[in-house]
Amino acid sequence: MGKIVKMVVREIIAEWLQEHGYDGLFNTESECACLIEDFFECGYAAPDCEAGYMTKCDCGEHDYHISPNKETSDNART
Repeated sequence: MGKIVKMVVREIIAEWLQEHGYDGLFNTESECACLIEDFFECGYAAPDCEAGYMTKCDCGEHDYHISPNKETSDNART
């Protein structure tokens, strides 16, 4: 029998997002977004959170936005 690896949901989601090139999660219903390194600031991942890419924020209210479209990210991490 192989070694049992214990992972929590947060780690599983973070690993999957990183493997697929995403920056974090966003939820349009609750106007919520989080980067992988700041996961679940709201306390949980809602069932309708979506994977997305960091985008520049010009609204003045946030440091970043998470978008479903990579092409709109415009190298936001620079």
